[in-house]
Amino acid sequence: MAQNADEYAPVSSPSSLQRISSSEFYEAGLIYYLELYQAVLNGDWESASKILEDDPQSLSAPIGTDDSPVLHIAVGLGEARMGFVKKLVEFMPSDKLALQDSDGATALFNAVSAGNIKAVKLLVNKNPSLPNICQLQLLVPLHSALRCAHKELTLYLLTVTRDDVDPSPFADKPGFELLRRALMVGFHDVALYLVKRYPDLATCHFDSARHDDANDSDEDFSLLTVLAKRPWAFRSGSCFKLWQLMIYHC
Repeated sequence: MAQNADEYAPVSSPSSLQRISSSEFYEAGLIYYLELYQAVLNGDWESASKILEDDPQSLSAPIGTDDSPVLHIAVGLGEARMGFVKKLVEFMPSDKLALQDSDGATALFNAVSAGNIKAVKLLVNKNPSLPNICQLQLLVPLHSALRCAHKELTLYLLTVTRDDVDPSPFADKPGFELLRRALMVGFHDVALYLVKRYPDLATCHFDSARHDDANDSDEDFSLLTVLAKRPWAFRSGSCFKLWQLMIYHC
């Protein structure tokens, strides 16, 4: 069967993964998987599928120097490799889509961080439990979407992330962190939705909410502090021109 020409085109925005040399793989003891790793980067499904069929263990093995399995790497390359990702997801059993890396993150986290909404929907459609699988800090992919300010992904994940599971990502510290992040990135409509649906979040306060934002200070754990640090989000804190005032009142 003829291969799609896009499958072998260079990735438009090479990630740090593509700059890893063969020597680094050798030092990390991963030289065995170098061929599979290169096939993923090149979108070469023919070569990758042969390796995966000959060695089923390679599907879950950490083939990258950051302990990432093959699916994590593929979805993180963005939409330029969607042809490869579609074939890989079709090849994998649905339960294997829930494989977690050393941080407890599934491939859905990687797809969300990359802003790859096509891959996100593809994964969720095949395994609807993925949006509720937490990583080690009890954060779900919705937290990552907010952290990266991916609005479309945030709105989509709000519709597929369940609140009737334990632990619920919308309760206690995880829920508070969703609200905090929505305010941090200026998604006030999302914040309002969360407060209306889960009113207890508005009055929650934690000395140290669970987060993975290295640039956040302890002061940012207060919702009022988050709002106070963003005066541009309010008319009183912004110097609008006449035409901007007209738009504001519309």
